[in-house]
Amino acid sequence: MGRSRVESLRWPRGLPFPRLAGTTLATLGEFLAMALLSAPIALLADDSAAIDAQLSSATALHQRADYAHSIPLLKSIVEQSPKNYLANLLLGEDLLRSGSPRDAIVPLQAASELRPDDGAPQAYLAQAGEALGDLAMASEALESAVARSGAEEQYLMAWAGYCLDRFHMLEMALLASKAGEGAELRIEAQGHPEGSAERESLLAQSAAASPEQRGIWGELGVAQLALNKLPEARASFEQARRRDPGGAETTRLQSLIAAKDQDWQTASERLLDLGTRSPSELSLVLGSWPASLLPGPEITGPAWSCLRASKENCPLIAAPPQGGEGLPPQDLFALGRWEQLKALPVPRDDSSAWFWRGVALARTGDCTQAIPALERGLKADPLEAGYLLQSCFASEEARLEEKLSQAGNQAALHQLRGDVALRLRFDAAAAQKEYAEAVRLRPGKPGLQARLAESYKMLGDTVHARQAALAALALNPREASALQTLAQMAMTDRDYAEALARLKQLAVLEPRDPWTQVQLGVAYGQLGKPDEAVSHLVPQLASGYPDPKGALHAQLARALRKLGREDEARQASAEATRLANQALESHDRENPDAH
Repeated sequence: MGRSRVESLRWPRGLPFPRLAGTTLATLGEFLAMALLSAPIALLADDSAAIDAQLSSATALHQRADYAHSIPLLKSIVEQSPKNYLANLLLGEDLLRSGSPRDAIVPLQAASELRPDDGAPQAYLAQAGEALGDLAMASEALESAVARSGAEEQYLMAWAGYCLDRFHMLEMALLASKAGEGAELRIEAQGHPEGSAERESLLAQSAAASPEQRGIWGELGVAQLALNKLPEARASFEQARRRDPGGAETTRLQSLIAAKDQDWQTASERLLDLGTRSPSELSLVLGSWPASLLPGPEITGPAWSCLRASKENCPLIAAPPQGGEGLPPQDLFALGRWEQLKALPVPRDDSSAWFWRGVALARTGDCTQAIPALERGLKADPLEAGYLLQSCFASEEARLEEKLSQAGNQAALHQLRGDVALRLRFDAAAAQKEYAEAVRLRPGKPGLQARLAESYKMLGDTVHARQAALAALALNPREASALQTLAQMAMTDRDYAEALARLKQLAVLEPRDPWTQVQLGVAYGQLGKPDEAVSHLVPQLASGYPDPKGALHAQLARALRKLGREDEARQASAEATRLANQALESHDRENPDAH
C-alpha cells in the first residue's frame, strides 16, 4: 500500500493556513457584511432623529474601519438607546475587529436577544469565543446562528468552515505524538467501508501506534472478521478483553465471533447485554450485523427477532437502559451507559464530567451537543476527546454537504468541496476546479474569487492568482483573504512596496492579526525602515510567534543594529543562531540518511 494520509498531512512550515473568507470566523463573509451595512437604518434605529443621525455617522465610520471613532459613538448610542439592535451589533463587531473580544460579548448578546431570529449576533459571538480561546462557546454560537436563521446559507457555510478549521487544528495537535498518530489513522480508517482491506490495514496501524486507545482492538477485530481473518480477530479480541473488557467494541466483537462459531446463545447474550447498557450502541451493532451471521429460523430470541425485522420494530432499541440507577458519572462512563450519562444534570466547570458527557453524546449520535461538551472536556483526555471531536466535525461537514446537495445549491456545494480539498487534503488543483465552477455559477461573490486566488497561488500560477484576487477586491475592497494573497505573492517576489500597501490595508481590517504584524515588520525592514520593523517584530516574537529557523530573529537583529542597539541586536542574533541550529538538528534526526 502507499503512504497513508496521516504520513502526508504536514502543512508547509512558514506558510500561513489559507484565510478563506466567508467560512472562517476571521470574517463572516461578504453576504453578512453587505447585509449589515446596507440595512435601512431608519427601520432599525429608534425614532429619534438625533439617534438616527448618530447611527448614520457611526455606520460610515464602521464602513471605513475607523474603530477609534466608531466605538465611542456607538457606545454613546447604546447608552441612550439600549434596545437599538444595529448599534449593539455594530459595537460588538467593531470591538471584535479592534481586538477587544471580551468587551464585545455584552452588546452582541443584547443584539441577539433583540433579534432572536437573526443569526448575525450569534455568528459574531462565535468569533469572540474563538478569539478568547473558548471553542465551546464558539461552536455553540455558530450552531445557534444556523438554527436561528433557519439554516441560511451564509451561516451553514460559516459552520462548515469552522468544522474544517477545527478538524485541521485537532489533526495537527494529535500528529505531534505517536499515540495521536494512532488516533489519526483510526479517523482515516472511518473513510473506508467495512470489509475493505484499507480499513483493516489502517486500524492495525492505529492499534500498533496507540494500543491503549479505548475500543481500538474491538474495532480492529470486527474489521478482520469482515475479511474472514478469524485467527487475527480472535487475537484482537484477547487484546480487547484484556484492555477494555466492558467496552462496546469488545462486546460487539465477542458477539460476532460467537455467531461465527454458531454459539448463538453467547452471541445473543452479548447483544442483550449491550442493549441493557445502551440501546444506541445496540442499534449501531444491529444495523451493521452481517447477514451471513444470522441463525436459521429454529434459533429464536429477542435479539434474533430484531435482526430479522427492521430496527424501527425492535423493542430492544425502543426500551430504556436497565440497571445502573444511582451510579456516579464515572461509573456510567466506564460501563458505556451513554443514555443515562447524558441524562444527568449538565456539569459546571468539571473537565472530566464534560468529557464523559461529550463521549455519551457522541456515542448516541448527537454531535451537535457533543462538540461543545468535548471542547470543554478536551483537557481531561486529549486523545479520545480529540478523536471524537474530529469524528463529529467530519460528520457535520458531510451532513452539510448532503444538505446543500439536496437543496440543489450547486455553487455553495462546489465552494464547500473546494474548501475540503484545500484545507484538509492540500489539493490545490482539485480546489481550483471546484472554486472555478462556483465562480462560474456566482461571478459576483468576492469570497469565491478570493478562494480561487488562493488555490491559484498554491499552484504557483501567480498570474491567475493576482487576477482573481484583484477581481475579489473590485467587488469588496475589504476582502481580507484577497489582500493576504496579494501580500504573500508580493513578499515572495520581494516587491516590498506592493506588499506593504496590502499589509497596511489588512492591518486596518484586523489590527491584532499576528501574521500581518510580522509581515509588516519584515517589509519595513527590507525597505530600510528599522524603527517600524522593530516596533512590529518585537511584540509578536516576544509573545511566541513561531520562528522555526530563526529568520525573523535575524531580521530583527539587523534592524536593531541599524538603530545602534547593539546589546539587543546581539541577543536577537544569538536567538536566531540557536533556532537555526535547533532546526538543523531536528532535520537530521528526522532524515538520518540525508547525509
